[in-house]
Amino acid sequence: MKQISILGCGWLGRALAKRLLEKGYSINGSVRSERKSNTLRALGILPYVIQIENIGIVGAIKSFVSDADIIITTLPPGLRQNPDADYAMRITHILKSIPPHSNCKILHLSSIGVFGASQGEVDETTVPKPTTAVGNQLLEAEKAVLELGSNATIVRLGGLVGDGRHPVKQLAGKTGLPAPLAPTNLVHQNDVVSFLTSVIEGSFWGHTFHCVSPLHQKRAAFYTKECKENELEPPQFLSEKSDRTKKVLDTISAELFGFVYNLAGCHFKDC
Repeated sequence: MKQISILGCGWLGRALAKRLLEKGYSINGSVRSERKSNTLRALGILPYVIQIENIGIVGAIKSFVSDADIIITTLPPGLRQNPDADYAMRITHILKSIPPHSNCKILHLSSIGVFGASQGEVDETTVPKPTTAVGNQLLEAEKAVLELGSNATIVRLGGLVGDGRHPVKQLAGKTGLPAPLAPTNLVHQNDVVSFLTSVIEGSFWGHTFHCVSPLHQKRAAFYTKECKENELEPPQFLSEKSDRTKKVLDTISAELFGFVYNLAGCHFKDC
């Protein structure tokens, strides 16, 4: 039995923890408040209250990581809620908490936001050129993780849908939306969980992966159709051209571990 510690047992972290528990792994999970601990405990996850801040870590981080075979970081950058958050520094604090000479593996969940919106078609070999504060923070965090070499793997996730979450809920009925022809770069939570589980079980360390649906649909057409099929008011997009051309490709997983996106359509009905 392997011990896995998941830093950030929120929407995605809990879903991944459930799958790993089913496969016989022992799971530690971190939350930011004691109130959320009971939810993890009820699932069979050993909860830790840990807060990762710019200046350091509050909580029993040494115990959390000391016996872990694998540490999974699922922390969001958090700059929308806290513009002063230094995401790269927080990831660095986590990495420094790992005991010296440890053979612990790191699975760092990053985002396709590391690429600029106008970078066009990109794959795992493309050099990210972020144009936002969040993108720059994501890239700096990745650089820190990459220093671990073959002990670490980075997975850049597309826009997450599933389990009640879908952007069509926020876009329905809105007007003046930009980038009607920009490609979607979504991925379903279920596929993400399967993808990450495959990485862990196959011991695919020392890689940078993209976990994004292979179906890249035009924004206006996709969200308009989704709204109509689910009896929501369709959004109205601007007709002006946009430089939002980013299309993120997963060119590795199918060949390396036979991965198939079972919910590639990322439809609202599947959420």
